[in-house]
Amino acid sequence: MKKSKSPKIRLSKSDLSLQIVSIVVTVISLLLVLFPFALTISNAMKDNTKIYDVPPKLLPDSANSLQIAVDYTDFTGSDAELETVLQEDMVSSMFGIYTKLNRDSIFETKFYGVRDGQTIFYARAHQSQLQLEKDYGIYEGTVLKKQTLLYKDRAQRAANIIGYEFSPDGLSSHPAPTGMQDGMQAKLQEVFEKKFPLNGTLAACDTKQNNWLLLESFVHYMKLPNYMYSKNETISRFGFWAFVGNTVIVIGFAILSQVFLCSLCGFVISRLLPPKAARFTLLFFLGAQMIPFASIMLPQLIMYRNMGAYNNYAALLLPFLYPYGFYVYLFKGFFDRIPGSYFEAARLDGASNFFLYRRICMPLSKPIISLIALQTFLGNWNDFFWAWMVTELQELWTLNVALYNISNNVSTKQNTLMGISLVTILPVILITLLFSKQLKASIMSSGVKG
Repeated sequence: MKKSKSPKIRLSKSDLSLQIVSIVVTVISLLLVLFPFALTISNAMKDNTKIYDVPPKLLPDSANSLQIAVDYTDFTGSDAELETVLQEDMVSSMFGIYTKLNRDSIFETKFYGVRDGQTIFYARAHQSQLQLEKDYGIYEGTVLKKQTLLYKDRAQRAANIIGYEFSPDGLSSHPAPTGMQDGMQAKLQEVFEKKFPLNGTLAACDTKQNNWLLLESFVHYMKLPNYMYSKNETISRFGFWAFVGNTVIVIGFAILSQVFLCSLCGFVISRLLPPKAARFTLLFFLGAQMIPFASIMLPQLIMYRNMGAYNNYAALLLPFLYPYGFYVYLFKGFFDRIPGSYFEAARLDGASNFFLYRRICMPLSKPIISLIALQTFLGNWNDFFWAWMVTELQELWTLNVALYNISNNVSTKQNTLMGISLVTILPVILITLLFSKQLKASIMSSGVKG
């Protein structure tokens, strides 16, 4: 027998118009929501000069990689003296280009030292790395001029930090450019002749587009804490990951404590207390969460300080030892739905209350546990105020506290701030996208019978 085809449903003109309008409104709303996020990504990829352009551009300019070759064939000193001269010219040229050609979107500078047509010196620096050295490193608080760049051993220290390769016998792995790019040649000669003169002779220059350099900026953004808080041993060693570690510790403890305490409270209210006592206890938890944090903030802070829970991990973790009322309500409602026959059969076999909680309630509560874990993560990843009040030590800062203090530093550039902000919100976006289906299923399965 042939299967009968289901009749096609034709929409009326009014229904079709309503559908089109709903789609258009949804698309426009989505674009409005995503526009600030897209603008943040764009600004994070711009250099520090182009970010202030008026009118602002939604897309960043293409990143340029500049290669320059400087000839030292006429140099007559020793190899050690030649290395020192190469270090000085490398630092002068890189910072001179960074300072004077900041409108050319040069995100990378490659310096080649050549002798008799052979490369003997090679160094490469990203623009963001030079920016860090200027704002927080060797040249912090100085005006970039030839004299300040080469003062005492600054050039040697800067060259060692940036990194270079030197071999009087030649570096075959780094062939130097050979041609001269007309427009760039004139700009470089003006920089080197007037402001940053070199010991060698400019022999070649070339620029190429490489938009991967826009993404490399984020690598150097993450190094900002190493520079800004270099006197702090922990942060100078672990950098941005020290703040990530503190955030993970706080969120991990929050998830474990809330799941355990709220489920335990929900089990007691649902299965052990008389109905009147259960309703009163549940009302207590729900009523407690209606108290504004601003009204208990100072008393709680004073109490914690008197307890010794200040400027340490105890101050960050102890607030999560109070069960959150809404999660208690979710667990209680879910446990109410478990058939009573399960508990009666287990009690006939001599099971204790803790056995009922551990072996019956918790294995069946996976949807609630996943929902609470996700909500706790999303809620506490962006938490700021309490962690900011109870921590003064830099090595105890969570991500948002660190971001706040970094943003208050006058030397912090806007593109760097946008880049760090983007990195801090990406985990929330990724987890929301990856676990969106699980989150919906958890919410649907956690419904409470009315």
